[in-house]
Amino acid sequence: MEANIRAQNHFYDGWIYRSFIDPSLAGIRRRVAALVPNGSKVIDIGCGTGDQLFYLAGQISAGLGIELSNSMIKTAEQQGRLGNYKNCEFQLADATNLSHLEDQSFDYAMSSMVIHEMPEPSRLPVLKEMTRLGKQIILVDWINPQPSFWKNAGTHFVERMAGKNHYSGFRSFMKTGGMQALIEKLALEIVETQITSKGTIQLWLCQSPAET
Repeated sequence: MEANIRAQNHFYDGWIYRSFIDPSLAGIRRRVAALVPNGSKVIDIGCGTGDQLFYLAGQISAGLGIELSNSMIKTAEQQGRLGNYKNCEFQLADATNLSHLEDQSFDYAMSSMVIHEMPEPSRLPVLKEMTRLGKQIILVDWINPQPSFWKNAGTHFVERMAGKNHYSGFRSFMKTGGMQALIEKLALEIVETQITSKGTIQLWLCQSPAET
């Protein structure tokens, strides 16, 4: 896969993300893990350092992480070796086209805090690939609208610090209705939803159209 992929790296990829961002998402990782039954096969879109898959490693049969950052992939593979997570693999790939993977080949397709940073034209194609690949979908992203003025200001500050392109994607994501609007466009059935991280982040467990 890697030969035809134009990798996209950010200044915070790799050890910076693993050291400062992953610990702040521990509660979300545990919530996601609680939704995944033992023996499941999962794919994590925008897997970053592999942290979510490593939380799941003790209960899943296999996990595949997809990333467009080779810095993240290298970090994930390194952490996988250090933790001896033999059931987790990682691929540098563009999630808008994962045609090398078969339909409904995963029990769960998931994405955590990734869709909001994508350019608007990429969001629906990525989510369509997730619904093609996964029997159920787990999505985690910023709640829209944010619950208060100050929490909204804090979220904007965090996103602005991530860089111009990242912040542009976030602003577009929020302006166009956030994750809820994307779920409605795809006509996904929401099985369960949870509000996390002091009301600023939401989790959706959705049913793939193939399963409705």
